[in-house]
Amino acid sequence: MKTIALANHKGGCAKTTTALNLSVTLALTGSRVLAVDLDQQGNLSASLGLDLEELEETRRTTLRLMLDPAGDFSQYAVNVRPRLDLIPCSLDDDAEAIITASDSREVLLKEKLEPAQKVYDYCVIDTPPSLATPTLNALAMSDMTVVPVDTGMFALLGLKQLKRKVARISRRFSPDMQMVALSTKYTGKNRVDRGVRDAVIQRFGRDYVLETTIPELVAVEEATVNKKAVVETAPESPAAFAFRKLVKELKELMGDAEAEQGRTGRVAK
Repeated sequence: MKTIALANHKGGCAKTTTALNLSVTLALTGSRVLAVDLDQQGNLSASLGLDLEELEETRRTTLRLMLDPAGDFSQYAVNVRPRLDLIPCSLDDDAEAIITASDSREVLLKEKLEPAQKVYDYCVIDTPPSLATPTLNALAMSDMTVVPVDTGMFALLGLKQLKRKVARISRRFSPDMQMVALSTKYTGKNRVDRGVRDAVIQRFGRDYVLETTIPELVAVEEATVNKKAVVETAPESPAAFAFRKLVKELKELMGDAEAEQGRTGRVAK
């Protein structure tokens, strides 16, 4: 199982939208995918059709799995699409406080999802807009960390800090992890959009920035409102094409061959 973490402590950069469409696109192209929501806002969970109020009552969430001494990930995972399972998240301040105080707080998720390695081809993790403990857990098990960078005036602020934090976690827990930036909400004809993308390339190097760009289109937002990915509602749209291109580029960067056929394992209950 290859793990792709979406991380940026800046909100509004299309991180959850990217996680949603990346997860669904991977599943639609034949991979077995585990999506993991680490953001207590629960936006990824809601986008995939789960009831956040019900989750707050049942507490069958990622944070509770991390705290469960005998936690079996398949007891927390919910099947939301063919070949796509989700471990959801919702508001749970008690759980985050306990996790933050844990001695092994940065590897709790990695330990709980170790059995999933034989079940799935990919794990896609959506993180909260912060560098707190849940995000560190995602980074500690990541093979590829994708940093969505939008084209707003504050896009570059804090990017250097995030890169430094990712590098520190990578050295300790995931030394082979790759980190790349993804231009989101991007319009090639917009001078500001091009300027921000060029500034990222100039500061961090072309190898750090993915060739794929994700356009800002109404079709993406309409799909999310309807609890769908744009590759489901508008498969011929430029946005759907961009997400399929993103999947191909990430696979190439990770050196992935097609997943072996016939792999068996536990499934979500």
